[in-house]
Amino acid sequence: MNKTYLTCLLIIILVSTGFSQEILLKGEITDKGKTGLPFVNIGIPLKNIGTVSKENGEYKLKIPSNISELDTVIFSYIGYKTVKKSVAELQDPKGKLIQMEIEENQLDEVVFETKKFKDKKLGRTNNGLGLMHLNFYTVYEKEIDDRLSKERGMNFKLRKNCRLERFHFAISQNEFKSLKFRINIYNLVEDQPQDLLISDNIIFKIENEQTGWQSIDLNRYDIYLKEEIGEFLLTIQWVESKKAEADSKFFSIPASKSPFHKIYFRDKAMDNFESQTGSLSMYLDAKCSN
Repeated sequence: MNKTYLTCLLIIILVSTGFSQEILLKGEITDKGKTGLPFVNIGIPLKNIGTVSKENGEYKLKIPSNISELDTVIFSYIGYKTVKKSVAELQDPKGKLIQMEIEENQLDEVVFETKKFKDKKLGRTNNGLGLMHLNFYTVYEKEIDDRLSKERGMNFKLRKNCRLERFHFAISQNEFKSLKFRINIYNLVEDQPQDLLISDNIIFKIENEQTGWQSIDLNRYDIYLKEEIGEFLLTIQWVESKKAEADSKFFSIPASKSPFHKIYFRDKAMDNFESQTGSLSMYLDAKCSN
């Protein structure tokens, strides 16, 4: 077997496992009862490729030409077992339907008697001077659905046992008729987000280009956090949007410099978070131990 033949064979193999151009994977995600699962996180880890499913469970995932058909796509949803499929499997007509199985709650149940707890506010309760803003828009977006699964948030210090009751955040600019976000809460280990600390999908809606302070009731989710956590990250994740105008793109939160907080962000749900020193206009109403 000569060297020319081996070289040609290698080229054929490399081409066969990649794509000559971007492809679009389409499918549906359901539970075992075939009910569509809304806003499931979907993506290829650390490749800046990701999205979330629609409210009815249908999804579209762009796969660029530099991705191999052997790369793994992960489907992740609170309360369900994670599903992993290769790009090749998802291209097969038989792989269009993803069924997810319920997973028993892996979080330890934490409940405090809060009668003697005091009201506390955690985070930043003002807009600052209005000179700095954190925008969800980036110049790399070709269409609004490229923003799906994007997260922005801030760290919070925890010095007492607390039950979270309400989440507040300010909007400085909003060009959208309708928006849906998911609240995610992670523990932080050496400044890096690790596991989710909640067992519910907390979805809230913003309508009619609203700006100013927004308030989301957390009481029904019974979120209890132990003081030994020390620090946690709360993010809001973009899961659905409808533009007010054809060229709508901006949505931002007031920000400021702060040596005591960090702003965390990632563009796709399966990527690592990045962070920078600063704070966002976000705070929590909580009942905390003395």
